[in-house]
Amino acid sequence: MPTKSNIRPGRPVQDTQKQARLIEAARELFIADDYDRVSTRKIALKAGVDPALIRYYFGSKMQLFAAMIRETTAPLSARMQIMKSRAPSDGPAQMLRTYYQVMAENPDFPKLIFRLASVDTSNDKNKELWQLLIDILRPQEMDLFEQLKKNGLLKDNIEPACARVSFISLMVFPFLMPDNFKKMYNIKFTDEFLAQLAEQNIQLLSLGLLKPQDKNNHGK
Repeated sequence: MPTKSNIRPGRPVQDTQKQARLIEAARELFIADDYDRVSTRKIALKAGVDPALIRYYFGSKMQLFAAMIRETTAPLSARMQIMKSRAPSDGPAQMLRTYYQVMAENPDFPKLIFRLASVDTSNDKNKELWQLLIDILRPQEMDLFEQLKKNGLLKDNIEPACARVSFISLMVFPFLMPDNFKKMYNIKFTDEFLAQLAEQNIQLLSLGLLKPQDKNNHGK
């Protein structure tokens, strides 16, 4: 669905449907190929709309790309804001669970983020893409483990920086696993499997990094 910021008041439902189709087409194409190799014509063709609508609805290919990233990561951004204001002890678990739920619908999306995070930022276009990623994902706000350490919720021998690396590994690696590995170990990313994997990784995270908490006082 298109983000609220892209919907003009009183716009017909048909228009919002076209926006949604453009965002979905953009997501599929940008995941499959590099930014420069995905033209607005390709996106419009896949969405079944006039290419001129990309400029009309979004302004440019870059702005469509940004809208697609924002829409896909919106649930994660919302969860980060909740954790930032409350810093509950189960914040990492809630974040991981939300991430898996979102990525179950877009299992190849992390590959796009990985490609963006790996670009050579000496190139002006790559620098623009990288800055866009920073602006949307706001990694500077991902200070969850510093808050947990400050509140005495991390185990004494755990450093926040190391905890963050472990957390990101549990979040990202499953979705970057090469297809040949999946075939080798007969792994299929069904919704049920990803839900089970999320809960298992939450257990690993909690038992490995966090101090035991009184269930009666456990944050929601």
